[in-house]
Amino acid sequence: MKAILDTGISSNIIATAIAFVIYAVLQIATAKSLKRYGQELQFPDQRVFYIKKFFKVFYVTTLLTSIVLIWGIDLQAALVILSSLFAVVGVGLFANWSILSNITASFIIFFTAPYKIGDTIRIVEGDEGTEGRIEDIKLFYLKIRDSKGQIVSYPNNLIMQKPTIIVTSE
Repeated sequence: MKAILDTGISSNIIATAIAFVIYAVLQIATAKSLKRYGQELQFPDQRVFYIKKFFKVFYVTTLLTSIVLIWGIDLQAALVILSSLFAVVGVGLFANWSILSNITASFIIFFTAPYKIGDTIRIVEGDEGTEGRIEDIKLFYLKIRDSKGQIVSYPNNLIMQKPTIIVTSE
């Protein structure tokens, strides 16, 4: 037992346990805060779910990084692996930049709440445009029901770039 204490393994176990406790507290506090915020602005649960998922991925990544640092894993080797992984992911995201921009726009729409489900909006696009009632706000697009009853999927990044008029608000 003395050999275990001398090597600092018990302090690593305690630090790891503390990291897990901090992770759990942050996860619970963030989930409650986002739920309360979503209820105040009358967002559907599915919309809040996407934002919670983002924070969960961020917290898990932070937790894993903390554990790597606590246990003293060779950082150079870990950084080579991570940089290679980020390079591959970066190329994939660059190839699909619109996916990333749609997710970013979704976060902006969530936190600024310029539109709500049930609002009737008009998106100005030159002489034409899109007008209809917002049926749903997804991670990548808005579902808008036009006057003909058709559902139009409008990308979040485009709605942030185009002038949008709120015709009626619920």
